[in-house]
Amino acid sequence: MTFVAPRHFPRSIGFRRFIAITVAAAALAVPTSLAYAQDNGPTDPGVRCAAKVGPGQYEFYLPGEKATDVNGNKWVCGPDGQWFRDYSAIIIKNPPVYHRVNAVVASAAVVR
Repeated sequence: MTFVAPRHFPRSIGFRRFIAITVAAAALAVPTSLAYAQDNGPTDPGVRCAAKVGPGQYEFYLPGEKATDVNGNKWVCGPDGQWFRDYSAIIIKNPPVYHRVNAVVASAAVVR
């Protein structure tokens, strides 16, 4: 299906100007209230994880931040303000080796 321009619009720059003006007028007709952005919520979640670094000294971390304790264990600050282990940092020195077993499936044809 092709668009055929009316007779009073030549297929030249005049018709293109008409289309541009029509699109611009439609864009200006949109209510301006739709253009204002709404706040999605607080930027700061207000949750912190505390880490004691010395006598009476603490460091505070935002959820998702990582920290390492004095023993070398890695921890991640959770969304509830509690620490949990960072298992992505664990290196397995001798990982188990799984051997792939080729299974042969025998199918029997029933002859009648």
